[in-house]
Amino acid sequence: MIHLANALSVYRHAGEVVMRRVGREALLVPVRNRAGDLDSIFTLNETAILVWEALDGKTPLEAVVERICRDYDVDPDRAAADAGEIVGTLVEAGLLERSE
Repeated sequence: MIHLANALSVYRHAGEVVMRRVGREALLVPVRNRAGDLDSIFTLNETAILVWEALDGKTPLEAVVERICRDYDVDPDRAAADAGEIVGTLVEAGLLERSE
């Protein structure tokens, strides 16, 4: 579960990343020096796509969790755990960063 301090955090995309939808999934490809970094491609499921698109540098993570609950009819603890895992993975990969 996301702690209150983290739930109120705001994240934004870090660097230039291209997202391409493929069916019900999407691929995130970091773009470095005008070329796709094929070793750093991430596959996103529907929930991860929602999180990625919602984290625009203005929307708090808490609002994203609420949207997951609403769109997928899941309980808040499950939505917070899923969002926290997605955000943690993307921050670790350098694709998301906390906004000031």
